[in-house]
Formats: sequence, structure tokens, C-alpha cells
Amino acid sequence: MSADAEPSIDPKDAAILRSAFQAFARYGLKRTSMADIAAGAGMSRPALYLRYCGKEGIFNALVRMHFQRSEREVARILVPGGAIADTLLAAFHAIDGEAVEAMLNSPHADEILAANSPFAQDEVQVAHERITMHLADWIASEAAQGRVSLKGLDAAPDQVASLIMAAKSGIKSFSRDFAAYRAAEARVAAIFAKALSP
Repeated sequence: MSADAEPSIDPKDAAILRSAFQAFARYGLKRTSMADIAAGAGMSRPALYLRYCGKEGIFNALVRMHFQRSEREVARILVPGGAIADTLLAAFHAIDGEAVEAMLNSPHADEILAANSPFAQDEVQVAHERITMHLADWIASEAAQGRVSLKGLDAAPDQVASLIMAAKSGIKSFSRDFAAYRAAEARVAAIFAKALSP
């Protein structure tokens, strides 16, 4: 969710998004104020309002940017020939970016993860669908080369990809902290690697 390393973003917007990311992790969504974000970005509150109408809009922008970056990284990682579990786990980490660690280590993790509205944005849903499609294409390509097998799964590559994404998303709800979440991700990658092994 951070605005770091995003070359196409305006420097002022990058400062705002970076400040907001830190404030949301520190104070939670409800307690973060526009004044907190403005101060962290080195600007006045009125100047911040000229760019964003409220903190919800800033949070939405962070989520949108996160998924755009995630999609690019996943497409880069899902290349043929790698070990299945390693590739899946690298894709999971690419989807997470640095945002998940900050969120899960925040005392406000439940509040941040329960913020459904930005995740319901059309752009975010489309990016999530494209990430799932990249995963399905990778599974289909690896199956065509005999490196993975769908035999016995009674599922097409897109169905397996959707199931992998659902499992990856679901583990956030029961992970106590970031370390537990990473361990669960590794188990999910290993389980699917075993299921897909020829």
C-alpha cells in the first residue's frame, strides 16, 4: 500500500500516501485525521484537502496503488520452470507487498482488514481478477509442459487459481501476526504444490 518506488506518481501525492500509510498503521483508520496525514506529508490541512476530499479517498488510493503494483509483480514472478511451491510463495509475497506486514503488525489490524469499501472498488476487483488470471495462465502453461498436473483435481486452471487465491486471502483472518501469516502462506503454497505435482 505504500507509495514508495512508484515512479509515475506525483511527489506530493507520494508524500501524502506515504504519510497516510504510516498514520493508518499507527492510529487505525478511525483515529487517523487529515491533520495527521498533512503533518506527516509536510503540508497544511487545507493543501491536503485540495488533493483529497478525505482520508477515505486517500485509503482507497493506497489500496488501488497496492493492487496495481501487486499485479505487475505477480506477472513478473509467474514464469515457467521454477519450483511450484517457491513460485507460488513468491507470488503470494508479491501480492502482499510491504502492506500486509505493516497491517498485520499494527495494533489496528482488525480495523484495517475489515475496511471492505476500498477492496470493493471496481479497479481493485479487476486487478484481483487479473492476478488470478495470471496465476491460471501460469498453471495452464506449466500443465502443458508436464511440470504440473490437474489430474484428480477435477478442476480447470482458472478454478484452481481461484481456489489458491481464496485460500491465500482466508489465512489473514486467523493469523495472529505477520510471522504466523507468512508461515500459513508457506503451508498453502506447499499444499497446492503437492496437489499440482505430476
